[in-house]
Amino acid sequence: MASFVELCAFAALLQDGAEAVTRQSVWEFLRAGGPVMVPLGVCSVVALALTMERYLRLRPEVALPPSLEEPIERAIHGERARALEAAAAIDAPAARILCAGLRRDALPLLDIERAMEDQAAKEADAMRGRIRALSLIAAIAPLLGLLGTVLGLNEAFHRVVRAGLGKPEQLAAGIEEALITTIAGLCIAIPVMLIASHLNAKVRRIMHRIDRRLTPVVDAIVAERRRTDAA
Repeated sequence: MASFVELCAFAALLQDGAEAVTRQSVWEFLRAGGPVMVPLGVCSVVALALTMERYLRLRPEVALPPSLEEPIERAIHGERARALEAAAAIDAPAARILCAGLRRDALPLLDIERAMEDQAAKEADAMRGRIRALSLIAAIAPLLGLLGTVLGLNEAFHRVVRAGLGKPEQLAAGIEEALITTIAGLCIAIPVMLIASHLNAKVRRIMHRIDRRLTPVVDAIVAERRRTDAA
């Protein structure tokens, strides 16, 4: 059985190792990854900026603002000219979809529905525009990390070729540094991929909410056309 002194010595050794790891700053960790850490850093900053921008824009009150309630009610009650004028002054996806239908009020119902569907597709595509950039970053970051690892391994083996295998710790240190870029690439790609998936789901929920709110307008137009045809 190990003596108390040996246990204390082992604990001190563990503490010294932990302190050595702690002393390695984040800057030293990133610098050890080499030049590939620069594009990885750019990817992380761009991803953060795009995420914040999309979370601010992809809100229900932005896509379907409360100010649109009045034009919707006017359109339902047959005041579609005034509803179009009021909706055109609102900068929101739901307002543009409503305007697309109201501008074709005199056309057949199928044309009205097609116009609103086409505008809804354009608005959804615009909402997903920057999300596609996030997906691209999530795909590129691991590849950049792999590139950095391959370059780092190549440099490590070159050191061994020049210095020989007399110091295997050189090879181990080189491999450790090379793996930093892969770690960084995965640390960027995994959360960005999850965020992109969440934002895509958020776009679908917003579009469903807009569809539910604008459906009564189409129903009112259908009812009015039926009364007109019956008369």
